[in-house]
Amino acid sequence: MGDQFIIEQIKNKNVKVFESIFKQYFKILTVYAKSYVLDLDTAQDITQEVFIKLYEKKDELIIHTSLKSFLYASVKNRCLDYIKIHNIRQQHKDIIQKESSILIEEDIDVIEKTELQEKIYKAIKTLPNQNQKIFMLSRFEGKTNQEIADELKISKRTVETHISNALKKIKSLVLYAFIILFFS
Repeated sequence: MGDQFIIEQIKNKNVKVFESIFKQYFKILTVYAKSYVLDLDTAQDITQEVFIKLYEKKDELIIHTSLKSFLYASVKNRCLDYIKIHNIRQQHKDIIQKESSILIEEDIDVIEKTELQEKIYKAIKTLPNQNQKIFMLSRFEGKTNQEIADELKISKRTVETHISNALKKIKSLVLYAFIILFFS
């Protein structure tokens, strides 16, 4: 049987001819496809798609080369399409993974900062009233030691001592909280 006769039989919906072409070329075209896509299941799917498309488009079938060349070219083109789509999907997947890991890292940073701030505020609340007041005027209201001393009518040296004591206590309480958190 010549190629033109086979093509005419396929156009005339001769199922037996189509089945014989399928049996003749399926395995070798699958091997050919596998050389491109490197996966047997994908290669089989691509080869089946080519035959399905051939059968669906049988009424419009125009082949200017041999049937064999047409089938090989069809499989090759489908493989190249698959590779292109697969690469695009992989690029999108990589971008999404990278962006989501960045977002996760940013979320972790925000969580850690929030937890640290919470521990600092709790530590400040444990300070004696005068110590707490002086520390908050210094760190949260941005007042200088002299401004605090003038406002509270105490010496600048007393303000410095209160701030120093407050920082020591806060650091020790926050450090203790983190040690408990990470080592328990």
